[in-house]
Amino acid sequence: MPAKLAIVMRADLAMGKGKIAAQAAHAAVSAALRNQGSARFADWLRAGQPKVVLRVPGEEALLEVCAAAEAAGLPVSVIRDAGRTQVAAGTVTCCAIGPAHDAEVDAVCGELSLL
Repeated sequence: MPAKLAIVMRADLAMGKGKIAAQAAHAAVSAALRNQGSARFADWLRAGQPKVVLRVPGEEALLEVCAAAEAAGLPVSVIRDAGRTQVAAGTVTCCAIGPAHDAEVDAVCGELSLL
């Protein structure tokens, strides 16, 4: 069954491209480590570990998406920055939803725009 990982990034933080890439990588690694051994993870690995990076306007919208994903029973990994570079310590920058089956992820994130 097709599976993917959605990374949902805040668009209001004015992070540089490198910082965005690093935060997305944190989210992907966190999600992978937390979900090893699950059937969804195995499906995602077999599918080639597809990922999509989406955007929300701010923290409130990000937390709403995370709550909807959790309510749907999806794995969620919220990333808080360490504060060493462009944003303050503890700032929620993004989250990973999944890995999960495409239809499950799309039910929560399908209306979001690509970053």
